[in-house]
Amino acid sequence: MIKYFLPLLMISLNIGALLHPEVDAILNQTHIRFEWEQIPDVDYYALYISEDDDVYDNCIICNKIINSESLIHIETENLEWDKTYYWTIVGHTNDEQLPLTARSFNIGSPIANTTTILYNDNLQEGLTIFGSFFDYYSAVIDENGNEIWNSGDDNLIFYNTDDYGRFFGSEFIGNNAENNYPGIKFSFEDGIQWQEPGDNFIHHDIFQLPNGNYIGLGTSYGEGPIPIGPWTPLFQGLGFEADGETIEFDWMGDKIIEWDAETKEEVWSWDVFNYFDMDDYDQLGGIWFEAYNTNRFDWTHANAIWFDEDDSAIYLSSRHLNRITKISYPSGDVIWNLGHELGSGDIDCGQDIGFSFQHSLAKLDNGNILTFDNGNLSEIFLEQDDKTSRSIEIDITETESGCDASLAWEYVLPEELYGYLSGNTQKLDNGNYLSTTIGGGGTSIEVDGSGTEIWEANYNLQLPDGLVYRAMRIPGLFPIAYSLVFPQFENSLSEMTIENDTLEIMIKNDGDYNQSFNYTLDVNNNNEGYGVTFSIIPVHHPNKIKTHSFNILVPDESSFMLASHDGNFDLNPNQGIMLSFNDNVLENDESIINGYFNLDTPYPNPFNPIINFDLNLVRLENITINIYDIKGNKIETVFSGLLNKGNYTFSWDGKNNATGIYMIQCSSDKITKTQKIFLMK
Repeated sequence: MIKYFLPLLMISLNIGALLHPEVDAILNQTHIRFEWEQIPDVDYYALYISEDDDVYDNCIICNKIINSESLIHIETENLEWDKTYYWTIVGHTNDEQLPLTARSFNIGSPIANTTTILYNDNLQEGLTIFGSFFDYYSAVIDENGNEIWNSGDDNLIFYNTDDYGRFFGSEFIGNNAENNYPGIKFSFEDGIQWQEPGDNFIHHDIFQLPNGNYIGLGTSYGEGPIPIGPWTPLFQGLGFEADGETIEFDWMGDKIIEWDAETKEEVWSWDVFNYFDMDDYDQLGGIWFEAYNTNRFDWTHANAIWFDEDDSAIYLSSRHLNRITKISYPSGDVIWNLGHELGSGDIDCGQDIGFSFQHSLAKLDNGNILTFDNGNLSEIFLEQDDKTSRSIEIDITETESGCDASLAWEYVLPEELYGYLSGNTQKLDNGNYLSTTIGGGGTSIEVDGSGTEIWEANYNLQLPDGLVYRAMRIPGLFPIAYSLVFPQFENSLSEMTIENDTLEIMIKNDGDYNQSFNYTLDVNNNNEGYGVTFSIIPVHHPNKIKTHSFNILVPDESSFMLASHDGNFDLNPNQGIMLSFNDNVLENDESIINGYFNLDTPYPNPFNPIINFDLNLVRLENITINIYDIKGNKIETVFSGLLNKGNYTFSWDGKNNATGIYMIQCSSDKITKTQKIFLMK
């Protein structure tokens, strides 16, 4: 039996800490993720929450038992808007209770005014997120209409989400901005995580490709004729020829843009002016009359894109052409056009389906295309007395000549819910459909495959100040909520006993989405033995890395080996990982341990607020010195550059940081060495 030093969780008699929510945090949600550090040798944890600092006697959640295999609890029932809460965790052992210091957080105010009706119990479980244009907010509700989250002071408009819990939309930043609706990726806990850089983004769609880059819709411009129609005298009165041939008027089209995730440079694009015929234009919807007032023709008005990884293809919805297009990626070749026939004859199939001015787009697992048919031209295309909106699923088969298409399913919304713009349709996991329309002040209706109404939500928005854009059903607010537990973490002195040369790490995933993770082991030599860093990286959320670092003390006569773990794994709901040690594999070697530099013991340690450390180099080295907190977050870079052979002294001033354990990490091109330091204020 050998004891190995674990510095990351505590020191002396400090037995852990509350991690999330942060002290005095203001949260725009009532579903809250609680997280804390592991307490040694506990049988279970107990959660206490109160509305004042007497967290035990006045608790509203009292002694809620949490298994010791998890360091996370998500509370979804008992918390309310506009309140301050206090909370703590108590670790229970056989003979004592180990409480952590209580702290507070605040829940902000609600924004939405939603009412709901449940017609029967065949409801798809989860929450509903929606975004509102013109009053610029997004919110999440439960099946009873209770508001669970909102965008707070951020002018955030929800567009879409994916199977991994990545959320996309736009941020309204003011009418005077050149790009007043930039596309964004955001999270419920961290806010905006990425923003597109362009100056021509239009407010319709953005998402992330499998390669990690972002793709969205931008504007493009060209010049074309003014076709002959009822609008001709108006344009001729302004001095235009308006003869259908003379190139004399600004046309606005659309451009699909792919941005590099890191540099935000445009790396791929597809422009309608290069692939669509200008003989195809709206003749029935009044767009040319709008052009007379705006001095530009809104030609295609694309409003949705979808990426099909299996076919490496992009689907594009062009609202003003009543058209859906499949595009080969990255070649850009048009595979087929689906929809209403226009002047060019470029439509391959679906001429009789009759959708018009459609919004949203998805390719389903069965290969069908799902869209929301706004129905602006339904009186003409469908030969009916009144305009109606539909959710439609289209069965499409590719052929040598293009495609064959037929209507596989439709749900016709009630006439009073006709929505002439915006809206979307989502097919849910249980086979139901969620349709969203601006009709009725913004409404979402869930129906089953036969069209039977299951659930209805009204957002009570009023034009022109409120307009629901899209809504989608999601499993919950937390794509990722996992903890790393060391079952052998036994005492309060920051030591760990490893039996049979193995160290077990248990991973519990409490998140709302299935996630794939990468995990790595990084072993570095230092003057105390070996430093080990164990990292878990969510594949689709690479910024949510969780790192645990510890030192292995190796006697002079010993050696060790860590088992290699590569590839992805699913944390659902538990995963155990064994780190294996073997005293007969790696021989100690002074050159391996010492490398080409020495990082001496920092002094004074503990320190307040300045600590010093000496570095000895035996040759010219490219050196980087970083300070990390106990969770592996980089705090500061002390030095980065070339150093000649010799002795150097460095200092770090921790005056702006909280009391706790930090790490000094010194790296060359070949090795890394780490020293633990303790800031005590």
